[in-house]
Amino acid sequence: MFSHRQQTAIDQYLAQYSEPDGFEITLNRQFAQVLVIPAYSERPATLTRLWAEMPTDSLLILVINAPAYHPKTLALLAHFEAFCTRPGPHASWQTSLQKHKAGLVVINRCHPGAYIPERQGVGLARKIGADIALKLINEGIVQTPIIHSTDADAHLPKDYFTQTQPSDAAGWVYAYRHRLPTPEHLKTAMRLYELKLSHFTGGLRWAGSRFGHASLGSIIAVNAAAYAQVRGFPKRATGEDFYLLNKLAKIGPIIRHEGARVVLSPRLSQRVPIGTGTGVRALIDQNLEKTPLFYNPETFVHLQALLAALASAETTDAIKAIASTKIQSYFTNSHCLSTFRKLEANTGRQAHFQRALLNWFDGFQQLKFIHHLRDLDLPDVTLAQVLQAPWFQSPEVLDMSRDRLERIRDLA
Repeated sequence: MFSHRQQTAIDQYLAQYSEPDGFEITLNRQFAQVLVIPAYSERPATLTRLWAEMPTDSLLILVINAPAYHPKTLALLAHFEAFCTRPGPHASWQTSLQKHKAGLVVINRCHPGAYIPERQGVGLARKIGADIALKLINEGIVQTPIIHSTDADAHLPKDYFTQTQPSDAAGWVYAYRHRLPTPEHLKTAMRLYELKLSHFTGGLRWAGSRFGHASLGSIIAVNAAAYAQVRGFPKRATGEDFYLLNKLAKIGPIIRHEGARVVLSPRLSQRVPIGTGTGVRALIDQNLEKTPLFYNPETFVHLQALLAALASAETTDAIKAIASTKIQSYFTNSHCLSTFRKLEANTGRQAHFQRALLNWFDGFQQLKFIHHLRDLDLPDVTLAQVLQAPWFQSPEVLDMSRDRLERIRDLA
């Protein structure tokens, strides 16, 4: 299944970097594919529905977690313990392996002594589940070398698992949409939130960035060998999806699916400081004619120019000579030229230097570049202005569905 290099990376990861939660797990049944879901403060019915809809040859790894005593999450654990047969109530892991339904592994990280540290949050929960998935793939228990990740409130399309096939890709990102809430002002806020995401990823792709993909933990699938190479999910309370994809894009392509969409909940919870709930709340009842809500499209023009310069750079001095005053301002503010000189000194060949430059100027650095230009003299723009961006003239390249884009146009 894996090359010698890939197997070495997997063995090293499992031995040195994997979380210990799954070391003792043994399953007497094989599965075609595996799905990981972290669950905190979720309704049992939501996850029971998702589990019931999964193909019978698939395995669900459910990491039930909390940062402290949390009755609702304990009730969720008790609900799924009722389906499990071993090794006993409140154990660190339990299984349900009935042949007529998808397999289930339940990980208990919501009891005293097993709480998830608050600062590690959902990142650690996803990592625990994905590490177990990697172990089971390596053992041949799970036959497809892909780790799927979603959230408890997701509705997966019927072809969810077949959309993603083993390849040289480092990862995959599913098409998605959010269910619209009932109040009209919340519907508008949700559409604007999706527009903001699509504007950002569409602008990145238009500029030629490798990092133009939606960073939502509920729509990610990862090549098992690539997961090991980048040492798994970061243990962060937020942004774990962004930083995982950021690492993966440096070692292989991230494929953007264009098939049936994963449908996500419109819930407005603020369990994490950065997320859908927080993003949507910030857009409620905004004055769309006057309020600047979106990155200035011109920032992506400058991003495109900088990416092209880095991709063809022969020396740091050649990069330094870029005429754009805005890019020069970024160089001064970020002190990145000294980093470029170190990269140049440590890479003997021009192609290696260019690759090192583009790996350094990753999704995080590109976001910092956009923010620098925004703060410099390219402030955010209004809805009517952002819809003039070139990527909005080709809706098929956007993450946002065409019908929702048209509804937004009606508001401009």
